[in-house]
Amino acid sequence: MIWGQGQPSSLRAVTTTIRGVKLTLAAAICWENYMPLLRQSLYSQNVNLYLAPTADARDTWVSLMRTVASEGRCVVLSSNQCMKKADIPSWITGKKEEGDDMIGFSKLRRASTVTADGHEIALPYPKKGAEDSQINGHGAKLRRKSTVTEDGHQIALPGKEEVKEAVQSEPSDFICRGGSCIISPLGDVIAGPLWDDDDGLLTVDVDFEDCLRGRLDLDVAGSYSR
Repeated sequence: MIWGQGQPSSLRAVTTTIRGVKLTLAAAICWENYMPLLRQSLYSQNVNLYLAPTADARDTWVSLMRTVASEGRCVVLSSNQCMKKADIPSWITGKKEEGDDMIGFSKLRRASTVTADGHEIALPYPKKGAEDSQINGHGAKLRRKSTVTEDGHQIALPGKEEVKEAVQSEPSDFICRGGSCIISPLGDVIAGPLWDDDDGLLTVDVDFEDCLRGRLDLDVAGSYSR
């Protein structure tokens, strides 16, 4: 895991107009939504459309989204990917697909990765004669068991059996169940949650004046902020 410090200056809501409706929208990604002070920073900017993309497909996520909506008196839209095992790309599973140049599980990792600023970094193969430099039955090299970063940290790469075991179950099994939902400013679920549907789409009509009406009752960044 690589951790980095975030700066408060980047927590900025954006004001825009959509179809004649003036909106103040902001986003918190995945478990950022579990951070109370981060949420309070967005509430204090009068956000009325709160976006919460996530990778958390547990039932408890919907409870968090209802809390955010009722705390901030805002409309919350949370989206999550819904994916089956069959959708996992072959460079992760190691399975040969039509058009691939892989043989069985011989190619476990990508040959390179691309950084956020567009630089390509080649991943090392083991040196010839090294202990972990093995040749499979097809004559293809297996990847190293780990790699070392420039600052000396060792990163373990998954072994062949680990990857193979991860894709043994049925391709129709969901590895992420989704759970996308839309929540009203009073914390009511008005669309979703959408489970186990990889083609679903949620739509609902909302009145953003409900955000202002709700803050006459509770305003955590105004009359109630002490």
